[in-house]
Parts: sequence; structure tokens; C-alpha cells
Amino acid sequence: MHPALLLLPLASLLHVAAAVGNETSTSNNTSCTPATCGNLTIRYPFSLSGVQPLYCGYPVLDLTCDNRTGHAFLSRTFRDHLFRVDSISYENSTMMAAIETTFTSDAGCPVPDFNVTSSLSPYPFIISSTNKYLVFVYNCWLGERFLLPRQTCANYTMGAYISDQWNGTRPTGIPWNCSSTSVPVSGYRDGTRPANQQYEQLISDGFVLEWMKPAMGDQDCDECTRRGGECRFVQLSFQCFCSGGLLCSNSTRTNSTSNHPSGKVNRGIKIAAGTAAAIVCLVILGVGYTLLYTRRKSKRSASFEGLIHGGTPLPSLTKEFSLAGLAYTHIFTYEELDEATDSFSDARELGVGGFGTVYKGILRDGSTVAVKRLYKNSYKSVEQFQNEVGILSRLRHPNLVTLYGCTSQTNSRDLLLVYEFVPNGTLADHLHGAVGAAAQASLDWPTRLGIAVETASALEYLHTVEPQVVHRDVKTNNILLGEGFHVKVADFGLSRLFPADATHVSTAPQGTPGYLDPMYHQCYQLTDKSDVYSFGVVLVELISSKPAVDMNRRGTDVNLANMAVHMIQSYEMEQLVDPQLGYGSDGETRRTVDLVAEVAFRCLQPEQDVRPPIGEVLDALREAQRMDKVGYVKDDAGLVKKSRDGSPDCVMYQWISPSTTSNNSS
Repeated sequence: MHPALLLLPLASLLHVAAAVGNETSTSNNTSCTPATCGNLTIRYPFSLSGVQPLYCGYPVLDLTCDNRTGHAFLSRTFRDHLFRVDSISYENSTMMAAIETTFTSDAGCPVPDFNVTSSLSPYPFIISSTNKYLVFVYNCWLGERFLLPRQTCANYTMGAYISDQWNGTRPTGIPWNCSSTSVPVSGYRDGTRPANQQYEQLISDGFVLEWMKPAMGDQDCDECTRRGGECRFVQLSFQCFCSGGLLCSNSTRTNSTSNHPSGKVNRGIKIAAGTAAAIVCLVILGVGYTLLYTRRKSKRSASFEGLIHGGTPLPSLTKEFSLAGLAYTHIFTYEELDEATDSFSDARELGVGGFGTVYKGILRDGSTVAVKRLYKNSYKSVEQFQNEVGILSRLRHPNLVTLYGCTSQTNSRDLLLVYEFVPNGTLADHLHGAVGAAAQASLDWPTRLGIAVETASALEYLHTVEPQVVHRDVKTNNILLGEGFHVKVADFGLSRLFPADATHVSTAPQGTPGYLDPMYHQCYQLTDKSDVYSFGVVLVELISSKPAVDMNRRGTDVNLANMAVHMIQSYEMEQLVDPQLGYGSDGETRRTVDLVAEVAFRCLQPEQDVRPPIGEVLDALREAQRMDKVGYVKDDAGLVKKSRDGSPDCVMYQWISPSTTSNNSS
């Protein structure tokens, strides 16, 4: 976790306290009378958003009422209407909650795509020991006794079983490399139907949560209510207010604050003391941040052994996994991966990248995997390790490479990442002859078009998932090809998670020459359109079979993007397209290549705002795939237009800078 994030909980509470203070001073008669939503009565430590002021409950326990269904939901969740509150027992300090979500894009699958236990960690809740855990497993081979009746969710084979713990030992028959998520459930009884046969009912019935009374002054609220007072959370603590909006006398938490001048003085002293305490906390956290920052800077010059065994940011990364709701990540030992790769033999080497070397590994159970061994003596390697594990653990898509696990930072000589093995190498190998001319010839135009569609589909998923992910290193070397030349996008070491509602992230340019967005390079502003530019280069490589950078080409043509834009504008498509694709002999191929060239041209525009979003690019490429059955292309989102022989229609004329035209790409 970045040290600056340590300030966020206190800053949030200070913001709430300031807002509450303003409301109290201007509207002392604002009431915290219990509210209702359906059959629920809502009072301290909860508050009802839009009905009661926020100070009527503990800050993170405000609820939202769906008037259409009469159900209440926790408000401060990363998805709307995520945790449904079915009942509240104020006497027992418990509530019955249920999860309402779906697995990725499959609206018919009510299985969460995150660990519910971890997602509740920001709240002052304890998951009751009376619950069991419904564990869903997928992305691996499963025996029939575990399969759900519907068998698949979002194209994943899905199974389920019951466990007494959310991270308990898996039953026999569940492979170690399965991805998993878990949901606490209260309705399962031993001896009933298998969990996989009643999973929907178990999720809907919900689970029991207990709230921590000491954290929010709930015991004092009982006494306050008995005396006719009103419970509020003000100035970072519980307060009992009596009529007139004044603190109750003889309160266990406060002294008398009547209208007598001495009461006002006492109140002023309290406010000053509270402010001073907040400042002291901020100072302490600031000093802690400085020490952490200094410590991290000192580690940049340490040896790799020091980075691993002397303490790295990875212990905090482990904590972040537990707080972020990430799927289970298997921990391998160095010894088993050393054995799997034949001591990292050169004969097992699959490729070399900017941060490490990838080897083919065969585990003891016979499974084939890819093992990335990060370079030693590099702090950047540790950061890349964190990024890769932190981001890939969140993501599930058929066209993204699956991370099976990693080594422990405290018990391993090296930092190692373990992925699914993708047998057909990289797209760059096939396009540029690294696997031989025969393999290059096997990539006919329909295959290349399929690769383009699947890569765009993966990027669209990254750009629409919450939080949004920008890959930042889209290139043919990071597009792996599996059986049937299906795509697996890999290497998330440079990727960035985007904050909600952010239009860009200001950061030093990183990426690969030839693929790097020129506006990102010049202005240091990374956006999802930076991935769109890089993908435009990939499209040109698919069309031309030429590398993104070739020092044997002349002038600005060294850069393939520059050469492609010039040739498309100059009606020189025949010189750009790989002659093996049949561009000159097959009219259907000619039309679809022209369409893809048009899309690439749009993606490669220098100005970010003019480039189409990846969703429109995907629509256009899918339309091109359908052109084998139709002789024309319909107008779709401004990208797909009717084609004719020659260069694409929309680039028949020289491009006009968007500074002189309206922007039509948003």
C-alpha cells in the first residue's frame, strides 16, 4: 500500500467531522429520528442517506433505500446496491446481509467475481462464526460432483463447495491452480443437498455480520437513548445530544454544555482539544510516511537479496490483497519451480523481456506452466512483481493470460511469477519470422483478423473494468497465441489502475519504442487512448508483417506508424500490405484489409481525443469479420463505412487537425 493511503481514513473522518460541525452550527434542530426502509428501522449506528444527516450514524454505515424494492443497501461500496441489508438486530449488534452481483459480464450468473470477506474489511464488521463459506472455483478442470447446474459463468467452467473457513484447505478433486472466490453463507446445513446444487438460494439467504460496538460508541448510545438523548457521531467520536441540539449533561462521554457561559467555554476547549488531537495524528502519520518513503528510497540502491530478505513493499502488498478482494493466489516455493524449470536451464528458455526471463516449467503433477524469473539487483523488478500480481489477480477474461501464482518474498531466493503456458509463442514471432517462414505463412488474413478482434476484446475489458486498467505496453511481443491462435494478452508490469472518474494519470512515459503514444511521450499524460495508439501499431503489423521499428527503413519510415499513415494517405496500400495475404487478388480480402487500415489510421492519430475508444474499434473489427458473408460494410459508430477498391474512403483526403474541427470520437 502506498504510504500516502495511510492518511485517507483519518482524512475521511476529518471531512465528515467538518461537515457535521457545519450542520450542527447552522441547523441545531436537525433530527436523527429513526427512519424506515421497507421493514427495516434505521437508527444509530446506521443512517439513511437522503433522509437522515450523516452524523446520525457511524460514517461508513450509511444505507441507501431502493424505494422500488423496499430493500436497503450499504452505500459506500465499489458497486451500487452490492450488499443488501435484510434485517438488523440492535439488541444483538448483528445484521443479516446478502450479496447482489454477477460474475463479470454474465448477467445470469449471481456469483461474485471477488472475495466477499476481503471486500468487507473497510467496515467495522466481524463475519459471524456461525457462517460457513461457499467457495466458487473456476478457470481449471473440475470433476462433475463440484460443477454448478449451469456449469459455466462468463464462459468459465464453474464449481462450488462448502468450507468452514474462507481460505480453508480445498477438498480432494479441486486442482491447486483453480481461481476462486468465496461468499459467507448462513443457511447451509450439513447433510442437505450439495452446495453446488443450492448455491443461488444460499447466496440469496445471506450471512450474519456482527458490528464492533466499542468502535462506534454503541454501548453509550443505549444509555443515551434511555435518557431521552439522540446518538450522533460528531468530531470523530460518539456524542449524546439532548433537545435543542446541545450535548446532554451527565453524559458518560461529555461534561455539561448548557447555555451557561462556562458550558460554552468547556465546549470551546473540547473543540480545540479535538482539533489538536487531529493535528497530532496527522503529524504522526506524516512522520510515518516520511520514514517509509525514506526507507523505500534507500532500498532502491540495495542488492536484490536485500530487496527480498531485508524487507520490501511486499508485506504491505500482502495486506492490500486481503483488503482489495482479490482472488486466491497460490504461493509456490523456489525449490519446486527450480525443479520444474530444470534449474532454469537455457534449454527451457521461452523469451527474454525488460524485467526478466521466461522459462517453460513442468510441475510435479505434470502441469505445464510458464515461469518468469525477474532480474536481480533491480528495484524496478520488485515493482514490476507487485504490479503484475496486484493487477492480474483482479482480472478474469478469456483473452488475458492467467496468473497461477508466485513465490513468497520472504522464503524465496528470487521473485518468480507462474502463468498458464501458451504454446504458440508471441504474435511477433509469427509475423516477423522468429518461428520460421512456414509459421508466418500459417497466419492467413482471417486468422490475423481473429487475433485483432480478440486483442481488442481484452483491451475493452481492461478499459471498462472497475477500476480501469491501462496496459501501457500493448505490442506484438505481449500478445501470446494459444491453440487455434487464440489470444492471451500478457505482461502487466507497466500497467496502471486508474482512479474513478480520472481522465488521465500524469506519469513519466514508459513503454516500447514504436508503440508509445506520442502525446503521452510529449505531455506525460497517460489515458486509455494511449493503449488505442499502441493497438493501432499492432493492426498495421497484422496488415504488413513489418516490425514496429526497423532501422533499415529510411527517414521517418523507421517508425512503422509514420510509414503506415503516409502510405494510407498516399494510396500506397499495395506497398504496405503483406503480399501473402492476397490483397491484390481477392476482392473480399481487399475490402476487409482496407477497413482494418482505416481503423488503424484512426487509432494512430497524434491527438488523443481524436482516436476512437477501444469499444468502437472492437465493433469495427467484428464487422470486418462478418464481411465474408456480406459484400459491404454498414456505417457503424463513424468507423465502418462502405468500401471500394483503393484506400479507405475516410482517408482519401489529407487529415485535418482536430484543432480546426469538432471532436467526434468521444
